[in-house]
Amino acid sequence: MKSLQTRLSAGLILVLAALTMLAVAGGGYSLRRLAENFVAGRLEHDVETLLAALTFDANGQPELATDRISATFRQPYSGHYYQIATPGGEICSRSLWDAELPLPPLVPDRFTRTFVAGPQQQRLLLVGRAFRVQNQPVAVAVTENFSPVDAGLQHLLLEFGLVALALFGVLLLLQRLIVRRGLAPLEQIRRELPRLARGEIPQLADAAPAEVQPLVAELNRLLELLDQRQRRSRHALGNLAHALKTPLTALTQLAEHPPPTGDGALWWRDLRQQLQHIRTLTERELKRARIVGGGAPGQRVMLEREVSDLVDTLHRIHRDREVRIEVRIPPDSGFPGDRDDLLELLGNLLDNACQWAKALVRLTATANTEGLWLRVEDDGPGCPPEQMEGLRQRGARIDESRAGHGLGLAIASDIVAQYGGTLRLGRSGTLGGFLAEVLLPGLPGSPA
Repeated sequence: MKSLQTRLSAGLILVLAALTMLAVAGGGYSLRRLAENFVAGRLEHDVETLLAALTFDANGQPELATDRISATFRQPYSGHYYQIATPGGEICSRSLWDAELPLPPLVPDRFTRTFVAGPQQQRLLLVGRAFRVQNQPVAVAVTENFSPVDAGLQHLLLEFGLVALALFGVLLLLQRLIVRRGLAPLEQIRRELPRLARGEIPQLADAAPAEVQPLVAELNRLLELLDQRQRRSRHALGNLAHALKTPLTALTQLAEHPPPTGDGALWWRDLRQQLQHIRTLTERELKRARIVGGGAPGQRVMLEREVSDLVDTLHRIHRDREVRIEVRIPPDSGFPGDRDDLLELLGNLLDNACQWAKALVRLTATANTEGLWLRVEDDGPGCPPEQMEGLRQRGARIDESRAGHGLGLAIASDIVAQYGGTLRLGRSGTLGGFLAEVLLPGLPGSPA
């Protein structure tokens, strides 16, 4: 594929060439019309002079006062000819000798202008008109050799063409400089890409033209997203190692000491329970490592449909506690982010609320152009203020008697951070239990 600079230059060259040709052609046509009008005006004056010098004798024969006729009409083949046609005969200029002019039809209301072939292959401009003199019809035609004018016009057009060609070359140089100057920011981006691949710079420079600024911003966002995913993977491995330490220690102890006689079934049950813990933690951390963060262009999650499926799943998980989950989501509310991220966030917050609630968990959502607000609260005992901030840490648990590994709120906090949002933990003013408020800002240009 041709470069953008080559395509722009080729297009501009074609446009400039077309404009130059039009200028030369238009200039030549205008000059020719100007010369024709100038010569025709002079010939019209000659027609009027001949008409004033024309008289008729007693026999109706035409006569001209020669002292009023220009001397050029007496020079043989001078190119200046006249011919007067009357009912009594014709009068031709001395310059015609024995030749005759092919007269076109002449009308009395206007001058007729045309080109005719004259003696010695001359190209003559003829101007004529019909009159009535002494009640007799008279046709007067005057010509002038237009060949010298044509030769002068051709010479002038040649000079004009050379000047236009020189200007065309200058314009080509100017347009090349303008194109290079206009594409200089793109050239800078092209030079930065290899440096970016080598790791010399973390991102592309933001100083880009408005037409490519969204592309540069999206590329920088993707680079930042890749870096966040790398850091998130490292944190996930740390979480996994931390969570697996205790069950692995227990498995090691069980393996080193054979079970007492009669307790084989109990030992096997403990072993399976610890293995199930390992499997659950592994799946959780792998899911956490897949957090996208920042959303993806063209995606929009419909809250009402996704939350409905999530609530059904939580009812099945906590069916022994008979907790009611109340959902308040406006119709057609959406979020321009990743579906799995949103489900992981709400799943952790709602699951934590269901574990601590007495009978009621409430989810309230509001979405607009500024972002998505989520409010999860329950009617449980809540959390003491002095222990609230510690809930964000990996592995932190307030009550060790409850099932879990202390990763739910930490994962939710990481998801919110990846979207540049905020997570506030506190006590619900309406239900009295635990409260988690989340603000996820919308992507630029995304719908509500």
